Amino acid sequence: MGLLILQLVNGITYGMFYGLAALGLSMVFKALGYMSFAHSDTIMIGAILLFCFMSYFSIPYWAAFLLTLFITMLYGILTEKILFIRFRKTSPITFMLVSMSLSTVVKNVALLLFGAFPHGLDFKFTDASFEIAGTRISLNNFVIFVIIILILVILQLFFVKTRFGLAIRMAQESPETAAAMGVNVLATRAATFAISAGLGCVSGMLIGPMYTISAELGAQVSLKAFIAAVIGGLGNFVGAIFGGVLVGIVECLGATYISSGYKDIIVYTAGIVVLGFFPYGIFRRVKTKH
Repeated sequence: MGLLILQLVNGITYGMFYGLAALGLSMVFKALGYMSFAHSDTIMIGAILLFCFMSYFSIPYWAAFLLTLFITMLYGILTEKILFIRFRKTSPITFMLVSMSLSTVVKNVALLLFGAFPHGLDFKFTDASFEIAGTRISLNNFVIFVIIILILVILQLFFVKTRFGLAIRMAQESPETAAAMGVNVLATRAATFAISAGLGCVSGMLIGPMYTISAELGAQVSLKAFIAAVIGGLGNFVGAIFGGVLVGIVECLGATYISSGYKDIIVYTAGIVVLGFFPYGIFRRVKTKH
């Protein structure tokens, strides 16, 4: 029983990472109707920058966290303003090809600057733990869970309580209606890319110390985040988090009770099974304006 509880806790923790990344992916999809494969880079950028700031410049964690978040959100704005804005009226295939090309370029730049060798970041919020049925469970997971919940609450308050947050939601639902009501749709697009990049960055910064950090980290996490987003229903924010937690739990339970060597296969197979019953995701999304 203790092992089962431990893996459920681990699964929820990893699932929240995937859910954050999936939420960023869903935001861009809901706003544009397109998939951005460059989203995986924000996960990798977050983890690598945090590692560099802490390891090479001895910057404390929270200062490095905020600095990394600022840089990555700025990266999100710049990619939209410089690159993606030029393809806002193109076909989804063209947009996705551009995002894949950008992702390849960024990943190769990271390989040149950071190297191909994986790095470990030895950091925990706390070393405290408690025991259930003879199994030690780290409180570090609960701290991460609280941080992610706090981020989600702040994000929800921003979208519900602020004028700009409401403008972003309006532009995501209907850009034409929002523009007719005086909303600067281009500004909301830039903000959407910034928030999406920020969510990917936070996911990378939190999961980095639990993984080995390399230029491939974004690809490893984003594949599961994509599955989470699709399972939850592309464009559905609640579904993205739910899908992430489901993926995390399946991954950890599969690795423990079947085989750690097949955990990715188990996750992808489970995703296919779920989509066989729910082809539009468990939370069927509202039709998005393309």
